Amino acid sequence: MSAHGVPLCINDLWRAAAARLDSAGVDAPTNTARLLLAHVLGKSKAWVAAHGSDVLSPQQAQALREFDRLLNRLIAREPLFYVLGEREFYGLSMRVTPDVLIPRPETEMLVELSLDTLKGLSPLPSPAVVDIGTGSGAVAIAIAYNQPQAHVIATDVSLPALRVAQENAVRHQVQDRVQFVQMDLLSAFSTLPLVITANLPYVAREEIDALPPEIRCYEPRVALDGGYDGMELIRRLLKQVTDLLARCNCSRHGCHIFLEIGASQGSAVLHAAQRMLPQAHISVTKDLNGLDRVLCVQIRHNHECPASCA
Repeated sequence: MSAHGVPLCINDLWRAAAARLDSAGVDAPTNTARLLLAHVLGKSKAWVAAHGSDVLSPQQAQALREFDRLLNRLIAREPLFYVLGEREFYGLSMRVTPDVLIPRPETEMLVELSLDTLKGLSPLPSPAVVDIGTGSGAVAIAIAYNQPQAHVIATDVSLPALRVAQENAVRHQVQDRVQFVQMDLLSAFSTLPLVITANLPYVAREEIDALPPEIRCYEPRVALDGGYDGMELIRRLLKQVTDLLARCNCSRHGCHIFLEIGASQGSAVLHAAQRMLPQAHISVTKDLNGLDRVLCVQIRHNHECPASCA
């Protein structure tokens, strides 16, 4: 019921909420209001859109207090997916908390490129994939879920992030094929796997304060800060790959590396990778918006390696 005793309908609620979100400067207020209302009512966003004229049932009306509480968190510019507690990624629902970066749609490219690489190879080496800086585990879990033969090692320096990732692995029943390890990049590896994926921090340090408050104030800084030019961790990872190659340690299928990068970093990252790995085939793949998004590195197996390296 409204303050005047008039029964509330679905449209009344999300429109009023959208107006408050818009006044607070929240991005996409209409879509955000509908998603929040759907979450509180236990319905889909499509259901909310299709039942706009429905009057709330007594049971649904009881959820309004929770709706208002969560709405106030959004008005304070807390990210929507932290408020909801989950985010869909590659068709899978991933639990997210402020301990992990919220998975973005463009990061799904890492999964697609990895699955294309693994397709048709049998048997797969173990591990087939190493996901570095796994955060919520979204990339590692999506690969394991969609490629039942793949064993994945997922690393992160953050123990709280790894706990969230482990929960997500159990949620999607891949905990037997995804191993989570607290580690700095590839520091504890002695060989290169078939596939390396990484969504490392790539925001230049001086640019973090200019990010929207949802990112700047709530998402973990360790998952954002890429050093003075945003490429510090990318260079460190490529150096570790170079060191492992110097010891001739690679899969018999070679090694495929897929690194998410910032949209303005394509040329700089490409040149850095070509300088450090001159023997590799290196390219940059664009996302659906035509922006540079993934550095792709293909290292062929050296057939002169001793059998132990294969």
